[in-house]
Amino acid sequence: MKKLILALAVFALCLPSWGAEHGHGEDGNKTEEHVHKEPAPETQGDVGVTEKLGETITLDIPFADSEGRTVTMRELIDKPTIIAPVYFNCPNVCNFLQSNLSSIIPQIKMEAGKSYQVISFSFDENDTPEIAADKKRNYMKAADGKIAPEGWIFLTGTRENIKAFLDSTGYRFKRVDSDFAHPVAVVAVSPTGKIIRYLYGTKILPFELTMAAVEAENEKPGLSVKKIVSFCFSYDPQGKKYVFDIMKVSGVVILLTLTAFAAFLVFGGKKKKK
Repeated sequence: MKKLILALAVFALCLPSWGAEHGHGEDGNKTEEHVHKEPAPETQGDVGVTEKLGETITLDIPFADSEGRTVTMRELIDKPTIIAPVYFNCPNVCNFLQSNLSSIIPQIKMEAGKSYQVISFSFDENDTPEIAADKKRNYMKAADGKIAPEGWIFLTGTRENIKAFLDSTGYRFKRVDSDFAHPVAVVAVSPTGKIIRYLYGTKILPFELTMAAVEAENEKPGLSVKKIVSFCFSYDPQGKKYVFDIMKVSGVVILLTLTAFAAFLVFGGKKKKK
């Protein structure tokens, strides 16, 4: 009976998240390619994401953080990390993505800066540490001070270093005059820099970010007490999202119900001898 109760509890726990996922807008369900200005036809093939799951990102290229310090990914990444390629003067989807992050990071139970971290990585070589610092202040303010400064890092770099790093993640963008054509995606990496998951769109859900961070922590999907909810969801590589796995959950609940019923018939039906 304890197993039955646990299974039903897991099923009940999943249902609210299922409803939230199915209410997710189109922005979060498909790969978005953001183009401020329509690129020439020959450039469009240069924009997109080639997933490199299981590969390790380049770790030793130097960048500058929002305080002007020179840092490398090897120095920064010692915990699950969500990397968001953006450029800081983007008036549209980059801003929407980071505004969404400022909203959902305080909502999840994992503490940014301790259990995981987020890096906003500018692919515009014209962005400076000063611009990064200004953007960081704005998004931290939008989060009402609920994100620790060390939990969200903002990086800038040179053109060559930016390209070399993003090539290692499979993220491809294209400058179009003074603007950019680029996909809208974030990359979850493990504490050793291994690429674990890609999430697409500007409207990432709290449970999606949580699951990506938990998977990155273990360097592969698994089941533990803090991952009960993740048991209920599977990653759909075609839809580029987490989906409620009703077959798996229902199958477990039915199996445990039948097992409990059989145990009741075998053991519960026996009368004690006087």
